[in-house]
Amino acid sequence: MSGRPDERDGRRAQSNRARVAALIAVLTIAALGYWAFAAIERQREIARCLDEGRRDCLEIANPRR
Repeated sequence: MSGRPDERDGRRAQSNRARVAALIAVLTIAALGYWAFAAIERQREIARCLDEGRRDCLEIANPRR
């Protein structure tokens, strides 16, 4: 085995931090992608509604919860 135990522990901790940072980055990108696609779909609904000549498009795009 190469290296002392404290060096291996340090590398292992650094590797774990890198994995956590990568996981956070992937989750952030996924959340931003979901938000962007949802916003694009809302805009399409509003545009479709306006193309039909309706005037209540914002109420349709933002239903009450």
